[in-house]
Amino acid sequence: MKKVLLGTSAIALAAATSANAAEWNVKVGGYHNQMVAFASSDQDNNTGADFDGVDVKQNAEIFFLPSITLDNGLKFGANVQLESAGGSGTPDTIDESYLYVRGSFGEINLGSENSAGYKMTYGAPNKAIIAFNSPSTDQYIPWTGNGAGNGIFRSTLGSTFIENDRNNDADRITYYTPRFAGFQLGLSYARDGSQDSNAQVDINQAGTLSDIFDVGANYVNDFGGVNVAVSGRWGIANDEGAGDPTVLGFGANVGFGGFTLGGSWAEQNDSGDNDGTAFDVGVSYETGPWGFSAVWFHGENVDDDQGFATGLDEEQDTFGIGIDYKLAKGVRLNAFGAYVDFSEDDPAAATNRDTDGFIIGTGIGLSF
Repeated sequence: MKKVLLGTSAIALAAATSANAAEWNVKVGGYHNQMVAFASSDQDNNTGADFDGVDVKQNAEIFFLPSITLDNGLKFGANVQLESAGGSGTPDTIDESYLYVRGSFGEINLGSENSAGYKMTYGAPNKAIIAFNSPSTDQYIPWTGNGAGNGIFRSTLGSTFIENDRNNDADRITYYTPRFAGFQLGLSYARDGSQDSNAQVDINQAGTLSDIFDVGANYVNDFGGVNVAVSGRWGIANDEGAGDPTVLGFGANVGFGGFTLGGSWAEQNDSGDNDGTAFDVGVSYETGPWGFSAVWFHGENVDDDQGFATGLDEEQDTFGIGIDYKLAKGVRLNAFGAYVDFSEDDPAAATNRDTDGFIIGTGIGLSF
């Protein structure tokens, strides 16, 4: 026992010596996107509602990034993100918060953050200041809520960037390997889907998501001026009393001569109302400070296993274009347009919320 204690003390002393010799580096970063756009839309069975007109929207976060590198090369740090506007719709809240350790072994993340599968995914390139592979268009076109498009966040109805059974930023353990010959692997585990809470969760309670495993992998390389990036992910969890929901996804980007072609596909299974598929495809072109893109996103919550017993079959298509001009480092001027079409297979036609509309806008984006 004395030998064990002496060995532990020696390790602690060595770490303390390294820490005392190093200095903290504290950075503040983030982004602020401000958009002004005109939107017009039609929604069935919502008589008297008016969502049309010119409106101002924003999306911004502040990142607090402390880090320290020890004499032995290990880097310890944290990433704390303050949701300052837009985004989740609840400003002045901490969005993600995690600690990391980096070294020759790779990287370990501990805390509230998306899974490795989510973070390692590639999708269609987009130069618009608003995301199209995302429910972000509902800021202007009311295709969510009011009985339409419920349950879209981290779901196939709104994006290919999904999380299993729509858990988000769960407190989890994630490990990323070093990149070797272009390949990298990521593994994540979360006991339950709780986020930003130290309260213990009873995982035997019906409807509780637990034992969330995610695997992600990607490959990045350059072949004589042709840049290739490919990603894949798979995940499984336990939904007490309901089954074992799974996610699966693939993505790819190919770049050459200023052009980038890309897309992604995702599927959710055995999660009841959230079951579905999604894909996006797109192309972008960059020349000097200019960037141009066109994207098509299609998402479904097909709910094949349950039929109409617990939900409605829903589909959503977004066609978007973007024009971007880099005015200076971290400063961009942007113009964008989108057409959104949402429909649901409601057997009671008098209550469906089929919605379609268009957006034309401009914006200024700051990243720092």
